[in-house]
Amino acid sequence: MFCLRNCNIVGLGERDVLFDSKIRKIGKNLRADESFDARGMLLLPGLIDSHVHFREPGGEQKEGWETGSRAAAHGGITCVLDMPNTSPPTTSVAALEEKRRLVSKRSIIDYGLHFGATSANVPEIMRAKNIPAIKVFLGSSTGSLLLDENVHAVFAAAKKKKKPAFVHAEDEGAIKRFGDVFRKRAAANPRTYSAASIHSMVRSNAAAAEAASRALRIAEKTGNRIHLAHCTTAQEAEIIAYAKKKGVHVTMEVTPHHLFLTSDDMKKLGNYGKVNPPLRSLKDVDALWAALRSGVVDTIATDHAPHMRGEKEADYWAAPSGMPGVETMLPLLLNAVSKRLLALEDVQRLCCENPAKIFGVKNKGRIAAGCDADMTIVDLRLAKKVRSEELLTKCKWSAFEGMPLKGWPVRVWSRGAMVFDGETIIPHEGREASFD
Repeated sequence: MFCLRNCNIVGLGERDVLFDSKIRKIGKNLRADESFDARGMLLLPGLIDSHVHFREPGGEQKEGWETGSRAAAHGGITCVLDMPNTSPPTTSVAALEEKRRLVSKRSIIDYGLHFGATSANVPEIMRAKNIPAIKVFLGSSTGSLLLDENVHAVFAAAKKKKKPAFVHAEDEGAIKRFGDVFRKRAAANPRTYSAASIHSMVRSNAAAAEAASRALRIAEKTGNRIHLAHCTTAQEAEIIAYAKKKGVHVTMEVTPHHLFLTSDDMKKLGNYGKVNPPLRSLKDVDALWAALRSGVVDTIATDHAPHMRGEKEADYWAAPSGMPGVETMLPLLLNAVSKRLLALEDVQRLCCENPAKIFGVKNKGRIAAGCDADMTIVDLRLAKKVRSEELLTKCKWSAFEGMPLKGWPVRVWSRGAMVFDGETIIPHEGREASFD
């Protein structure tokens, strides 16, 4: 048994926490053979990142479960839910079982594996066991996961399984139309129309809003739960708020890069800022913050999707979309707390409690007796800059390079085992979380 002494817990104040693999007791003047005095520090539940791309199988040159899980632990995250657009994609029970076998040997933290929907795999969806959600891609660049015609059938299957449909909402037709227009312009004027700054025009606000509206209309008709991924626009925030008032079972996700960066940053970042959906205008970012404060936003997740520097340094049309995020999400949010942009209660709700509720992650997301001892100690006074050379993600870069942030994780436990001691990652056997 281990005791964390004098730690500050959101909603409780200063307390001791007694734990082994589970949290056994929370109180004052508790004792154990081993202890750590956390006076002056904050104790959070280990964060649940419900949207990561750890690339394996098939993309190990960009990231893998060993490097990705180590990076997540470094960032205070103790459970990740991985997306299905790997190679091969996780769209069959056979692929799911093979991925489980692979991940069980590599991850140092706990995990879940989202199941991908295609136009022809509803029987596989119905057979899949212990999955957090069914991922539905309405945008481009997702290969066999691109889903357009059979959304109704997939949503109905999700409802039968009592799982949320996790939707990437960008309108394929609009993206193709604008892409064709800008490719033609690039042929005549490559300097202007091959710059990363056009990304938010190729993948426009309208493309995101139309797809979100369509997904919500189908969800209202089928009655299933829907979780809208990485929302970026004022229009989406307004549409989702209205749908919630109508009683549609919708939850809304935003990412740190869409909260803390704008399309203006593309001038500096170039393709390192190229993500799907794109970075948006300050007006859109302000709308996301307003939605967060009003309770319309339900989760913050990283959409951790790393690519190597060489890939990002290609021209705009060839460079892949995506950026790393598991090591910077918590410091970015804690820094925002220091600036009074949000409260510690918001961080815990959006990154711990709500992901556990929405995806049915059992025994995680709370500091409470009986829960898994997934915990992150934070030093709210620790101030330092984001440094790429200190990152553990395989790609070794960050869009937030050089940004000074106040508030960093300094101790992390996964089911009672310390996986980060403030300096070193400690090996641990991660397990698949329970969702059924």
